[in-house]
Amino acid sequence: MATLRKGDLAAKVAEKLDSPRSEGEAALNAVLDSIREALASGDRVVLTGFGAFEARQVKERQVRAIRGSQAGQKVTVPAHRRAGFTPGSDLTGAVRGRG
Repeated sequence: MATLRKGDLAAKVAEKLDSPRSEGEAALNAVLDSIREALASGDRVVLTGFGAFEARQVKERQVRAIRGSQAGQKVTVPAHRRAGFTPGSDLTGAVRGRG
């Protein structure tokens, strides 16, 4: 199983567009920037069949520290937002080998 990095993905985009790698990289960066900006403003991004990205609110919680001088003691993780992804049906089927 290989790891596909951003540069590899940009090369694949360029190949599919039959254009130079620099254009593939520009197209990929434009898509990723658009998703990042939408999530930062609180919008949900839905790519039909692929999945949905959204900013999720995480509540404050107590966890047990596993490192450092507070190891074993409860520490508070403050409330925050994080990016979430829910895969779509086409992506789920492809990963499971049905597509």
